[in-house]
Amino acid sequence: MEEHPSNDEVEYGGQPMSINASGMVLEREAENEVQPMIETDNVAHEREAETMIEGSSEAPKIKKHRGPTKKTDIHARTLEERTPIILNCYGQPIGPTPKDVKDLSRFLGTIARTTEFAPLNYVDWPSVPTHDQIWEYVLEKFMIPPEGRSWVLETVNLSWRGYKSKLKKMYLEAVEKGSNLDELYELVPEDELKDLISYWNTSPAKEQSKKNKRNREKLDDMHTMGPSSYAALRHKLKQEDPNKQEPSKAKVYRESRIRNPKKTYKTSYGNTKANM
Repeated sequence: MEEHPSNDEVEYGGQPMSINASGMVLEREAENEVQPMIETDNVAHEREAETMIEGSSEAPKIKKHRGPTKKTDIHARTLEERTPIILNCYGQPIGPTPKDVKDLSRFLGTIARTTEFAPLNYVDWPSVPTHDQIWEYVLEKFMIPPEGRSWVLETVNLSWRGYKSKLKKMYLEAVEKGSNLDELYELVPEDELKDLISYWNTSPAKEQSKKNKRNREKLDDMHTMGPSSYAALRHKLKQEDPNKQEPSKAKVYRESRIRNPKKTYKTSYGNTKANM
């Protein structure tokens, strides 16, 4: 699948920890838990991040990121202006152009940050009751075959998890600095934010977070494709092949981990080179 814009951590759902007054169950916090690297076309949550340009005499510069993508142009589309999406045999988007695929993924990221579509205080993604509503709205902006529904919902799912991880980081930073939570209240409805904060401060949530952080730190073989998906990479490699053959898993692995020699990365390249 494609990217979740500006999200490098993924939070995984689990069993209910508590129930709020409205009957919604809060999700087990696991913002740092990442599953072992597999060839999946989900958001690029396991991609390697660039940290600075090599060869500079200046102090290392942290790469700056712009704010969340809003994709207002896509939200404003009429039915007549919809972009058709081409899927591969697995129901994953591969065209008609790389830009169309990225636009779709970034658009889904905006849906994950919209509380009407993706409320934050549910135990896990299957519990969120708006799946049909999300799919119907996406079809108003893109022409996607029915086989793409699972990919669309899973992409929103991963972006939703990543968004909650970002919110928790903002909350913890505010607490550490002793500042107010005005910025968070601008992003999240008051009742949902209070539910999340209440859960984040429980002992089970804190213990789970520590465990997940340790697991996340073990990852040292992440791809360097940025927001591109494995499906898009496989399609590109197939088109470049003279016989239009599907690329091997080994070739996809190598191509997905190419590093720019002018940049440095957060993790060592040793294990990746050994796997090649």
